[in-house]
Parts: sequence; C-alpha cells; structure tokens
Amino acid sequence: MPSIIDPETMYVDDLPGIWSPVQWAQTPEEKQQEEEEQATASLLWAIDAPEAILRLLLSETAIERAYGPPPGYDPEQQGEWDDSLLTYQFKRRVELHHMERDRNYLYVEYKVEDLGYWAVEITPEKVCIERV
Repeated sequence: MPSIIDPETMYVDDLPGIWSPVQWAQTPEEKQQEEEEQATASLLWAIDAPEAILRLLLSETAIERAYGPPPGYDPEQQGEWDDSLLTYQFKRRVELHHMERDRNYLYVEYKVEDLGYWAVEITPEKVCIERV
C-alpha cells in the first residue's frame, strides 16, 4: 500500500532557520570538512518541510555565516543569540506569508526574496507547488 502525506502533522511557523555545527576543538581541515558536509543539510532539516521542499526545487539552498540574529528571530523560542557560536542562515530569505490548515489539507504561501510569492498545497494524495 502506498504511503500518504499527512498535512495535519506537518510543522510550519514563521521563525527563521539557523544552525550551529559541532563546537569541539578541531583541526582547520576537520572544521572545514565538517562545515561543508553538514551545514546545508542541517539547516534544511531545521526549517519547515514545505519551505525545505520549495528551497530544494528552486535551488535556493546557498548558505552564509550569520553574525547576528536574522529578521524575525525570537529569542524566547529559539534561545538567546550567542555571537561565539558558528551559525549559518540561507542567503536568500524566505518568509512565511500565509498558512491554512484543515483536516487532510495544508496550504502555505511564502514570499521568496526577489522571486515573488510561492504556494505549497499538500493533501494526502498530492503536493502542488506554484508561483502565485
């Protein structure tokens, strides 16, 4: 029996995605390799599934070092910002614009910096992504 997509339990919120890699002592070569292997994948894991799907399809997964909290950062939910931690964010900002959720239905609309608005509609039988 094929799997179905469950839009009722898919997590969506408006907090920006951040990620910090391993923080123990490493050689410069180990540190560079660790960052290259994990940064993008870990950041994609840290964000909402619909945003990750959209970023992957639009090839908007380029990241950069975050030297301060990004717009929309919520220290009460995401913890106080620590400048001493190595932290990454996506280069192109994607903002949650609108969300609707019902039983077996999820509609999420994002504003993708310089690319306009994109909608992700998810039901148990389909995923529809379109520019709106």
